[in-house]
Amino acid sequence: MRRIVPNIYSNDMEKSKQFYTCFLGMELAMDMGWILTFVSKENKTAQISIFQNKENKPLNNSVIFLSIEVFDIDKWYERAIQEKIEIIYPITNENWGVRRFFIKDPNGATINLLSHLE
Repeated sequence: MRRIVPNIYSNDMEKSKQFYTCFLGMELAMDMGWILTFVSKENKTAQISIFQNKENKPLNNSVIFLSIEVFDIDKWYERAIQEKIEIIYPITNENWGVRRFFIKDPNGATINLLSHLE
């Protein structure tokens, strides 16, 4: 694994931006409008992403979910199938440069497993 990033849904992206940059002093590393990613100035692998809550209903009723960046996403996908892990979003190449799929952990938390496309 390369990194693990907690993700939070927001009903107010501007307030979230102010909180994480002004109060916590993090850098805004990515702003795609619907997602904001903040990084620690001291430790670039310490990150958090804020997702715009467009439907006023978080993904699968989960307010917080995790993104885990891995090497060789296809092997992880095959392993999830073999181990009968609940896949709630099939493996997909996204237009912003990642290949990913979502699973549920035993506690019901959503896990977004991903690799960056080259």
